Amino acid sequence: MHELVARINDPEKCYVFARNAIRKGHPELATQAYRRAVDLRAEQHDAATDAEHAAARAIFAYEEALTHAKGKRTRATGTWQLVNRHGLIAAISKRLRSRNSDETAVALRELGMEDYSFEAVRTAYPEAFEQQLAA
Repeated sequence: MHELVARINDPEKCYVFARNAIRKGHPELATQAYRRAVDLRAEQHDAATDAEHAAARAIFAYEEALTHAKGKRTRATGTWQLVNRHGLIAAISKRLRSRNSDETAVALRELGMEDYSFEAVRTAYPEAFEQQLAA
């Protein structure tokens, strides 16, 4: 990660930096800034375990993918409602079962966040999903 991007401590400043980087012809810095914004937003979310932190990060990355695809800031309202009702891991599990994520996978790939997908969380923390299914 570029030094300028690593110094940003506010997600909103990351978005401003990304817009300026694109305008100045540095799309690689914009990609890093979007990724940094997702990381910062995930750090602000209360998560008890590493798996929950990764799940929150995946939801924020999903929002970035929606925003990228639609061209305007888009929240994952339905996913956050699932989180409020069932918890982070259960919400990710339900999203994985209910929806075809091909369109968001393309957007995540373009943003350099393939490793922040819902599938990546399930692959990295299979025990958390097994515990959730058993409960």
